[in-house]
Amino acid sequence: MYKQEEALLIKNQQIGGANNGLKAVDLKDAADFQRNRLTEVYQKQMETDRAIKKLEMELGKINKQLAELNQKAETSTSEIHVTVMTKETVTSNFIITYLVKQAGWFPTYDIRVKDISSPINLQYKANVFQSSGEDWKDIKLFLSTGNPNENGTKPVISPWYLKYVYAYKPVTNTIQGTYTPGTVKGRITDEKGNPVAGASILVKGTRTGTTTDNNGYYSINVPAGNTSIVISSIGMEPVEVPAAAGGYSNITMKENIASMSEVVVTGYGLQGRVAGVEIDDEDGPGQQLKIRGISSIKNKDVKRAENNFTTISYQPTTTVYEIKEPYTIPNDGKTYMADIDGYEVKAQYEYYAVPKIEPDAFLTAKIVDWQELNLLPGEANLFFEGTFLGKSLLDISNAGDTLNLSLGKDKGVTVKRTLLKDYSSKRFIGSNKTDTRQYEIVVRNNKQQPVNIIIEDQFPISTQKEIEVQDRKYEGAKLDDDTQRLTWQLSVEPKKENKLNFKYEVKYPKDKVLQLD
Repeated sequence: MYKQEEALLIKNQQIGGANNGLKAVDLKDAADFQRNRLTEVYQKQMETDRAIKKLEMELGKINKQLAELNQKAETSTSEIHVTVMTKETVTSNFIITYLVKQAGWFPTYDIRVKDISSPINLQYKANVFQSSGEDWKDIKLFLSTGNPNENGTKPVISPWYLKYVYAYKPVTNTIQGTYTPGTVKGRITDEKGNPVAGASILVKGTRTGTTTDNNGYYSINVPAGNTSIVISSIGMEPVEVPAAAGGYSNITMKENIASMSEVVVTGYGLQGRVAGVEIDDEDGPGQQLKIRGISSIKNKDVKRAENNFTTISYQPTTTVYEIKEPYTIPNDGKTYMADIDGYEVKAQYEYYAVPKIEPDAFLTAKIVDWQELNLLPGEANLFFEGTFLGKSLLDISNAGDTLNLSLGKDKGVTVKRTLLKDYSSKRFIGSNKTDTRQYEIVVRNNKQQPVNIIIEDQFPISTQKEIEVQDRKYEGAKLDDDTQRLTWQLSVEPKKENKLNFKYEVKYPKDKVLQLD
């Protein structure tokens, strides 16, 4: 209203007409009126502005109070209400456990071999992460191999009725692919293209996992039979992608705005499995979960490290690791490493080489009675003779009575496969031709101690009647009749070399071409 009056006064400042003059008294009266009225209008406007600013400040305070109240209502309060029904007054201590969905762990290993005459040093580590809504400061960890999210209902087999089926052509075409185990690599970024550091990468259905580095890159070994990986990070929506062995994927994660306000703490019965940490109330006595049953190792070839970090207890379906040292796990979703245990394990070392495919010797180790180590599937960092060799996969699910570990390439043992041209030839007889191939494999041990090595090669297998593989010759090898695989088991002395020879002939029509290399 005052703004409108101000505009009206300014527009009507012209007084008098073009032909009529204005008396001095009238001019003075008009000027006084304009000055007084505009002064009054401006004062009213200033008073109104001050009132509006005061109301806006009060409104801002009210909005902050509402936001604070809403935030407190959506976050955990660390309060537990317990109702006790008893006929008489009692005094008792309560042990309370609870399950936090936004927390977990996966194992990794450090496998160190000083030399092939020394035992394996195996360090068992846990990668712990949580986004429960509060920091875990100097807490005692209890790590369980059980997974409350898995279906615990036993399967029921139903009668199997045979019926005729009728072939039909589907409306849509589907592409089915086969999966082979291997290494999956990639990079994780957010919607703005920034790298997501510390994101958890887990093979679905297993405890095999890793994390992204500061630039968002990851590399993980995927066991056979697993076809997808699950990626999660605090504040981001989880992503599940196919695990294409040998492939590389750029994955974008979307921000989950509501993730921090959706922390759910579910009550878990005292008879249930341990899935959390020791609770210590600063205002009262600490509530410690007591675990009974200390682990013991009966295998004389396994020696537990003197500075063991963990007490292991066994339950009907799970194993629980009680970490002695307290750890701090911030509420940031990143993984923090905790030492579980360490072992010195006697192993049978053996080298393995397939020079037809790769001219390198791979060191392997065999461990018997490995079940006493309470291991889980996971990635292993390999160290041999003080050098980091890379990563391997500890595939427990496919191990039998003996656990086979691949410890990587050893440049101290060389294997070379050569085609002996002087003993190889090609002859034409009638409508057929015959290719003769003879190979020499030289195994050299450049190390200071003798090594045992397995060498494998093969004879070709005919798939046509007109193709004949004949005159096979091999010395000191074992031949598998079904696969035509040749296997030599050698013991090579230090600074010495062994030579192996094998020969074969292939007869086939001379107007055909065969790939024999």
